[in-house]
Amino acid sequence: MPTATRALVVVPPLLKYSAGPLLGPALLVAAARASGHEADVLDLSIRWIRAHLPPRVAAPPSTVVGDHDKPGSLLSDLQRDVFVPLLRAHLSEVEHLDGADPHLTLTCSHGALETAAERLAASAHGAWIRSVLAERERPHVLGVSVLFSGQVLFGLAVGIVARALWPGVRVVWGGPHVTALQDRIVRDPRFGRMVDAFIFGYAECTFVELLDAVARRAPLPPGCVRAGQGELHRAADDPGHAPVFQDLELYGLPRLTLPAQASRGCSYGRCGFCTYPTIEGTYRAIDEAIVEPVVQLGFDRGATVAFKDSLIVPQRLTALAARIRARVRWSACTKLSPALDEASLRRLAVGGCDTLEIGLETIDIESQRLIGKRQSVALFKRTLDAARDAGVGLVINYITGFPGTTPAEEQGELAWVEDEVKLRRPRLRAVIEHNEFQLERLSAMGRNPKTFGLRVTGEWPWSSMLSWEGEGRGAPRTRLPVR
Repeated sequence: MPTATRALVVVPPLLKYSAGPLLGPALLVAAARASGHEADVLDLSIRWIRAHLPPRVAAPPSTVVGDHDKPGSLLSDLQRDVFVPLLRAHLSEVEHLDGADPHLTLTCSHGALETAAERLAASAHGAWIRSVLAERERPHVLGVSVLFSGQVLFGLAVGIVARALWPGVRVVWGGPHVTALQDRIVRDPRFGRMVDAFIFGYAECTFVELLDAVARRAPLPPGCVRAGQGELHRAADDPGHAPVFQDLELYGLPRLTLPAQASRGCSYGRCGFCTYPTIEGTYRAIDEAIVEPVVQLGFDRGATVAFKDSLIVPQRLTALAARIRARVRWSACTKLSPALDEASLRRLAVGGCDTLEIGLETIDIESQRLIGKRQSVALFKRTLDAARDAGVGLVINYITGFPGTTPAEEQGELAWVEDEVKLRRPRLRAVIEHNEFQLERLSAMGRNPKTFGLRVTGEWPWSSMLSWEGEGRGAPRTRLPVR
């Protein structure tokens, strides 16, 4: 290799998360450095949060650990009162999608978004971006990691500022939201007006191939896709790297949480509303030893560890508990299972498992059938009892707004779930994470709407959400643009 390539991976604002760094960018940095390149992460999101919060803000820890151990109200207020008005001041031509903020979901055209990005880059916020970038050594490759649509406008502005600051820098985008748009991007060259190439999926190998190609002044590898090229290539991954976390002093709000991963893809993979199977690919386990450096760092720093796996099965949870041996408190996502009884949860707790996030989604029988995830009320109640008696906290994901239901029915069912949790407090530590259903374009329901009794009524280039209409049992349920 003639020379090493220097890469800077930027995380644009705003992610409503402040406890710890992101796993994906840290793995890219690890892969790049292992191959002799120079790479760093620049998390603009946590820097933006810190810049807009009081220096000594009070943020007590949650009753659970993991992704939901965050100052939720504080960050939601910051998004609503500061970040969204900022977006609104630059992006005005949007359609209003029922149940979602149009400036975060990007219900707008290519032209409207590009004009807004240019305005943002020329504003005081663009000057802030430039000042932060200028502190870094000039990179050959600027990576932009985008988890959701609300980061896109700032991400485009970062590219504009970076190209002015560093003429000739290659701007390459990746992340879950980019992967959610993969089929659009390969068909539409307009996505490439501000981005040189896109990477779809987990990408440690492809990222190294990109840096190798830049060092050799060779063509970009197949996994780096140009907008409108017509052919879709998924990136190649290598989960065998220990993540390189940087700037940990910026996080820890409310307490430092380090991400880890023991598998990729979802071992269930049949939920009709979910995009994980398409975005993450087929399920594959990772050697458990790979979590050891993160666990040890968590022990050394007094941090908790959050497993980012889409779903960890009970047997795998037990193996992780045996490996971790309570050196850190940790969390993981799983599914309701008879195997998660009191004895099993007690073994997990002995191994340091503090919190399990479970996808209950709905107790409505017809909605369970529709989304392909049947789970009995009796099993849910047994799980609540087992968690209470074993001392394991729960985050219970619940969704309303599924096609085929009425608001009155769903509110009654949600109230029942809330009552069941209240009955077991204070010994049960539990948080109900309630979200409204949105039709995601790469979910099974979004890819085959007719199969689910839906009709797509609108879509937008940079948005992963679709507007839709369908018939309910007593009334129509819709997510339509309001013009």
